[in-house]
Amino acid sequence: MAKKQLDRALGLYSAITISVGTMIGSAIFVLAGISYDVAGPSASLAVFLAGIGAFFTAFSFCELVTLIPESGGGYAYVRESTGNGIWAFVTGWGFWLAYAMSCGLFSLGFGTFFNYFFPFIPRMVAAYALIMYVMITNIKGVENSGKLQNVITTVLILLLGIYMIGGVFFMDLGNQRPFFSDPGIAGMLNAMGFLYITYIGYGLVTTASEEVSNPEKTIPRAIIISLILVTVIKTGVFFIGASVKHWQELLPAVTDTPLTDTAIRMAGGMGGYLFAFAGILATVSSINTAMMATSRTSFAMARDRHLPALFKNINSVTKTPVFSILAATTIVIIATGIKNLEDISTITSIFALTGYSFVNVALIVHRRKHPDKARAFRVPFYPFMPLAGIAVNLFLVFQLMRNNPLALFIAVGITTAGIIYFYLVKPLLEEAPKGISTRPVPALRLDSNIIIEDGYRVLLPVASPFTLETLIDIGIKLTGAGNGRVIPLHISEVPEVISLGSDYYDFLEQSDKYRQIVDRIEEFAGENETVADPLLILSRHRLHALKTAVAETEPDMVVMGWPKSGFAQRILGNISSRAMEELPTDVGVFKPGDNREIKKMLFPYGGGYHSQQAAAIAKRVSDSSGARITLFRIIEQDIQEPGGRRAVEAKTRENAVEMGFDCDIKCVESESIAGAIIKESAGYDLVVMGAGGAWGISGSMNGVRADRIMRKIKCSGLVIRKHGRLTGKKRFRFVLSRIKTYLLD
Repeated sequence: MAKKQLDRALGLYSAITISVGTMIGSAIFVLAGISYDVAGPSASLAVFLAGIGAFFTAFSFCELVTLIPESGGGYAYVRESTGNGIWAFVTGWGFWLAYAMSCGLFSLGFGTFFNYFFPFIPRMVAAYALIMYVMITNIKGVENSGKLQNVITTVLILLLGIYMIGGVFFMDLGNQRPFFSDPGIAGMLNAMGFLYITYIGYGLVTTASEEVSNPEKTIPRAIIISLILVTVIKTGVFFIGASVKHWQELLPAVTDTPLTDTAIRMAGGMGGYLFAFAGILATVSSINTAMMATSRTSFAMARDRHLPALFKNINSVTKTPVFSILAATTIVIIATGIKNLEDISTITSIFALTGYSFVNVALIVHRRKHPDKARAFRVPFYPFMPLAGIAVNLFLVFQLMRNNPLALFIAVGITTAGIIYFYLVKPLLEEAPKGISTRPVPALRLDSNIIIEDGYRVLLPVASPFTLETLIDIGIKLTGAGNGRVIPLHISEVPEVISLGSDYYDFLEQSDKYRQIVDRIEEFAGENETVADPLLILSRHRLHALKTAVAETEPDMVVMGWPKSGFAQRILGNISSRAMEELPTDVGVFKPGDNREIKKMLFPYGGGYHSQQAAAIAKRVSDSSGARITLFRIIEQDIQEPGGRRAVEAKTRENAVEMGFDCDIKCVESESIAGAIIKESAGYDLVVMGAGGAWGISGSMNGVRADRIMRKIKCSGLVIRKHGRLTGKKRFRFVLSRIKTYLLD
């Protein structure tokens, strides 16, 4: 079976623009004013030294991407070196949130520049509009967003080049005195710390490794070229900006658009508009790539079972992890709501610097584990480079923590929340339903109350004497070995023109069909004490009568016949789906097969809400009939663990033993779940399965897939619909099915 993967649609130029676009935007167009406020004219030195410091870790990325060219970037490298444990998770958690929070900077910057052109549009409205636009662009596919990135970054570099060349003729170095303003070098180092976040673009491109052609060669080249280019541009723009106007005129207290003001000094109003336009391009470019990196990081973490499986589901049309993009968008919206640029940049830098320190450690570990392994790129001056990277990163983290205690508190709180999730929440998710579970194939889970419950009551609506025997037989098996009860129900619909009186009872007594049903039920009741006396109801409204019977008898389950068996057509007519939706109890739909005796049962387990209930029902039938169960699992997605299918079988067997589920285990890889079940069912007497999440929608009774399986199998089939107040609502199921279809199909 083919492994699900992302499309390799990005070349060297696209990889460079991903890196350059993100690194240029935030420093020049978003954080310039804060940088001058903290460091004065030495902000240009701070941004230059931040770029030099970034090179140490960038070399580690260059080598590691040649060994691990897959989505996830720094997270994937730490995972490979330390194992898929807490260190890998904390790294991924930090990168995921850092990339997402950095988008908050870009959206706020965009809002400021957009407001420059359209003062009547509030900054926050423009910021949130950009977030929605980028979300849609990323969902459509990385090739679309990659093309957009190429155009934006190219135009942006041209505009900044014009700014620097023109700015040389307007420079006054006297505006830069004193170069180290209060608090001196300490201020410059502080600015260097939060400006480091503006260089994480080189790390972002590695998160999309699975979408870059020939990543082992392309990405190292892109990282080095982009870092050199961006360091030169940032340093030049910061230096020229503080030379064209006095740095104290560029502070946030004076202006929201400091470098735009310098462009006005150079070229008048047109210069201001051109620079503001460049700011719009830069922030759009930055948020576009950062959003992509955020979703790809969570995609990789889900593939490694740290996040729910929904995060790694790839839409078959757009080839993108849609749910990961939606989750990233949510985090970006929250970060944007903080509004404080310094706090956002500091928190983001703490996460990024810590994660990049782990990446340098990962390189050292890889060198020791695999010293002779071929590498398309090798870090020069090893081990000085990674050790220097660790030292620089940790020093900057210390600087940021010392100068912004609030940001430190938030960063520690978010990290602590991640650790709590890893040790307390994540283990619970392993047994959650499909999609929410972190497993590609969810763990077996069943309701033990159903298995051991004594006095299990099954309400059995019957309409035809020809299907009565098979329905009562499955009803008896469902009651289990305890003192359960099968309550046969026969509803006779009375036309409006006939009185519901004794005359009609006399008419029924003379009906051959009615007598056959009643006599056969009474015969069963005499032979088996589990079968109660029949409940006979005359009614003008069939569904109302069935709901009344459920209210009076309080059954644990209602078992209806498959439409072809006559129940849905003759008793409920076209209201079978309404009955399933409105009955306040579990419902089973039974289709009789060629064999009445049940010796072998097939239980396809998908891990969904109804499938978990079906597991308990299958065990109950097995315990009462002695039938042997085969737990059948269809693996649709790539299994990220040694052993593949065999590993899943072993884990499933271990899980089944823990749950007291005595059964055989069989796992197969197939692109078609329905096809695999239909094929496997040939050797069994009964197939028990859960209803689909979209049961009762678009003409399906149990879900399109379950209906198809029941129609095609030759043996008996039993589909279980678990009662739930929310899942019983047709509108909820409709919306959920549409979301699922969009995320996956």
